[in-house]
Amino acid sequence: MIVDNHSFPAATQALHFGAQVVAKNRLYFSSLGMDLCDEHGFPLPAFFSVYQALMDGGAGFGFLGNASVDADARYNSRGLRLTSAAHAQALRPLFEAARARGFPLGVQLQHYGPQSLPSKQGIILTPSAIASPTILSAYPEARAVAMTDAQIQRCIEQFCVAARYAQQAGATLIQLQASNGYLISSFLSPKTNQREDDWGGTPLKRARLLLAIVDGIRQATDHKVAVTVRLGMDDGLGAQGQHAALLGDVVAALEASGVAAITCSLGISETFRFFFKNTEQALAMSRDGCRYLKRFVRIPLGFTGSVADVAQADEIIASGDADFVGFGRAMLADNHFVAKQLAGRADQVNRCRGDAFCFRDKKDPMAERVYCCVNPDYRRPEQLQQHYEETLK
Repeated sequence: MIVDNHSFPAATQALHFGAQVVAKNRLYFSSLGMDLCDEHGFPLPAFFSVYQALMDGGAGFGFLGNASVDADARYNSRGLRLTSAAHAQALRPLFEAARARGFPLGVQLQHYGPQSLPSKQGIILTPSAIASPTILSAYPEARAVAMTDAQIQRCIEQFCVAARYAQQAGATLIQLQASNGYLISSFLSPKTNQREDDWGGTPLKRARLLLAIVDGIRQATDHKVAVTVRLGMDDGLGAQGQHAALLGDVVAALEASGVAAITCSLGISETFRFFFKNTEQALAMSRDGCRYLKRFVRIPLGFTGSVADVAQADEIIASGDADFVGFGRAMLADNHFVAKQLAGRADQVNRCRGDAFCFRDKKDPMAERVYCCVNPDYRRPEQLQQHYEETLK
């Protein structure tokens, strides 16, 4: 691939994650859960083909999405798990392929928490017994519980164990999912964390779980894996929810704990639709929030969401609003989207239509995986596409 660094001088700079990992540019594919695993969380052949295509797609680095650290906490029956040495061994060929390419491939570690399907006991783990309304409407018999100290400590250990498995698999990066209303995110938000003990109260107390996980992982991996955080910057719930103004001390504490980079994102399940429909407002919120939070840290800080063009990403990075930019649905629609644009072939890109049907695939029983409206390698079956389109009328 011939890259025109003069056309995108900011985006094509190298990006350092501490002293351990260097990415060739500042564009990355974000951790979309592709739901290409069996019922036990082991990757199917299509999992490998998609991620190999993404690694060859021009991005500087990327993450496997949504690796659950708790076998009892699931979003659906097709998600990735990282709860055993066997899971690590199954992922090893992909990380070996990444190493051969000189591509920093990470894995996102996830606990679904308030947005999890109920456990076999019908329980959903949360900070303050507040589960996602979406989950409770689907499973009214489920019981959201406020986690005890013992359950919190077990959760920290689950993240540490999963991080060791990621290291065994060959991951050079770990991303902690602390956004989008899942467990760590729900501890960070004043809307869902109403605890009065040491795990709630001030923004730093609400961040205690995240900081404990970071510290535990760094010790568990002997400080040899770069730890990054996907941080929920604004949940879209207004003054009572999470927003960037609450997170200055938190990002500073994350840097002090040894985190190598922070990625910001917007929304939770109840507000995703707003951000999908109002992309200009979402982009402005991301840029404003990142610009504000960058005042508190020296480590790289960027965001993902609402950007679907390399030129736009280059302008954002050049402006100083973000140090890097992530692409989700844009690279789902065209795995080689970044490479095509870097090579001056933007006219050949399969553009995302922006309808977010791929997110509906994750919950619709008619969907066997996450599909796409435009990617010919995994285009959504026509009957399912029509079903989704009919519901919009």
